[in-house]
Amino acid sequence: MQLDSPDPRNWRLWSQQALVVIAVVLALGFLHLAKSAVVPLLFAAFLAMLLSPAVALVRRVGVPRAVAAGIVVFSLIAVVSLGLNATWRPAKEWLEQAPQTMRTLERKLRPVTGFIAKVESVSEQAERVADPGAARNGASAPPKTTEPKKSALANTQDWLIAILTTLVVTFFLLAAGPSLLVKVEASRQARRLNTRMLRLAAAISDDLSRYFATVTLINLALGIATTATMYWLGMPNPLLWGIVAFVLNYIPYAGSATTLVLLTIVALVSFDDLGKPLAVAGCYLFLTTIEGQFIQPVLVGRRLDVNPLIVILCLWFGGWLWGIAGIALAVPLLVTAKALGMGLGGTSPAEPGEPGRPESPSGPAATQSSLLTSPAVDPLPRSAV
Repeated sequence: MQLDSPDPRNWRLWSQQALVVIAVVLALGFLHLAKSAVVPLLFAAFLAMLLSPAVALVRRVGVPRAVAAGIVVFSLIAVVSLGLNATWRPAKEWLEQAPQTMRTLERKLRPVTGFIAKVESVSEQAERVADPGAARNGASAPPKTTEPKKSALANTQDWLIAILTTLVVTFFLLAAGPSLLVKVEASRQARRLNTRMLRLAAAISDDLSRYFATVTLINLALGIATTATMYWLGMPNPLLWGIVAFVLNYIPYAGSATTLVLLTIVALVSFDDLGKPLAVAGCYLFLTTIEGQFIQPVLVGRRLDVNPLIVILCLWFGGWLWGIAGIALAVPLLVTAKALGMGLGGTSPAEPGEPGRPESPSGPAATQSSLLTSPAVDPLPRSAV
């Protein structure tokens, strides 16, 4: 009996798939090890896309691009500093009162925690009856060794270096003007620029800038509404909770859920009855429902929306890969990947709320016609990064 020899084409396909898997694993390991170098660059790239319209607006006055980029970056630093100055004292007070707050919360939630403790004790007793050897093995297990943690000074130094790197790279990206793809092609002295790729990069950059700028305005409106609502309900430090709602709303689903939990806990500690905590939670749920179901679809559109399950998985993967920075970068990277995929798939980015437009046909004639109809020699808009 003779066995059929495997098809060489199948071996070639399997080897290619194995190489792809190995490359993905190596890339993930590299990204995890190079977190301190990669994360600030990614934050700088998204900040540059977000601030590009502001730089273009300042340039209309006649200011040079480098000066306009400096004005925008320093304005960003000033706004963030004012926000930190406004929330530093109430946040510090809440941190100092955290032990007392947890004791008050534990006292108010004692009936619920007592019920949970009874359920856990019953389940443990059931496990002992079902498997008596498991309890002995667990009791004789050696204690786990904990890895040494970084000191607070080392963590602060790493954060300062990352913030400084992000600001410096953001300034240079904004001051550079056109997309880096144009400069790379020009440095190579190519005979014919890949006009389609340049236009695609410019369109995706403009689309993402418009998307993140719109989301920022929506989050700002949500923060103002949260501040006013918490002030009306008598919550302590309403400005702090408005800023928390503004910042965390950049993280879909998980950010608003975290803000809701924080507001509910603070309301339970601050008020004696259950009416005010329920009112706080209900009002914030109402605000986020209006923002997520009505305002954002109208202003942003459904074009760059992503499936909620994919968003949750990306948040989990980003947190596993880079921690808090990975959670913050998960959604921008996901939206960028979708915009790039739609651009390469044959549709150019459209205005928010508009359907995708098909790409123009490629070829010398199409390239020549697109260059003739363009208003300027540079195929990229001034606001592209």
